[in-house]
Amino acid sequence: MLNFLFPGDIMIVMQYRFTLPADYNMEIIQKRIRENGANFNSFPGLLFKFFLYSRKDERPQLAKENSYAPLYVWKSADAMMHFLQSQNFVKLTQDFGWPQIDTWLSLRTPALSDLKNMNYLSIARQAIEPHSDLNVLTRTSQLCALDGSRWQLLDVAFSTSPQANAENYHIGYIASIS
Repeated sequence: MLNFLFPGDIMIVMQYRFTLPADYNMEIIQKRIRENGANFNSFPGLLFKFFLYSRKDERPQLAKENSYAPLYVWKSADAMMHFLQSQNFVKLTQDFGWPQIDTWLSLRTPALSDLKNMNYLSIARQAIEPHSDLNVLTRTSQLCALDGSRWQLLDVAFSTSPQANAENYHIGYIASIS
């Protein structure tokens, strides 16, 4: 049986990603996060928003590209749609373009207290074989989710340093209800 941090609640994990030019001034993204991050602390229906970015020039991470890639955990589809219909999303699309949005159903969600001192978020995606027993999916990370349209398991790990051979992002800010 699947175990949830919030019994009975299946939340929605959502992410979009903007790849930025190699010579993009990433201070613009970091400033945007500093100026706007706290505005999401009380956004209706938001459990977490991880303001994520990668810098091609940042050591020790040495990402392959510059990017801005926020990841959200929504309490419901209604809450996610409220954001997508908000002026916040309109402003984002005006600044960066129309994103492809990936969504997953949450299987495990971390407690905010477990994330307080974390600087990095690492993402791993694993294909789910046809006819797999979904009750025994291997969930090794603090945040796990399922995409049934692509039969993919999402594992998101939080740490104080980047993980080897992983899709790593620096956590610029964590907005939450707490």
